[in-house]
Amino acid sequence: MPNLMIPIESKAHLTQLLESEEILVVYFSSVDCSVCHSVRPKLEALLSEVPVKIAQVESTKFVDIAGQHLIFAMPTVLIFQEGKEILRESRFIDFQKIERLMSLAFD
Repeated sequence: MPNLMIPIESKAHLTQLLESEEILVVYFSSVDCSVCHSVRPKLEALLSEVPVKIAQVESTKFVDIAGQHLIFAMPTVLIFQEGKEILRESRFIDFQKIERLMSLAFD
């Protein structure tokens, strides 16, 4: 069953997801970012077979959340485990790096 991105509705919503001990993938994007529109389906396809939650932060709507996580480029993918950032990919996403990390985490 494919993962669907969870749209973040508030800072508290993201904090709640980060408090989980599970791996959380956070996808920072912007409505007017053409690269974001092409990266999203690739990211969803890559993670469709992995039991992770994927959260999407609309950076132009939640500037405070983007600032808190030092997001300077769109798109950015952050991967957290037990609330700690373990991977950051910005603008030109290295999907192979994400795939390797997921295979280590779930093999």
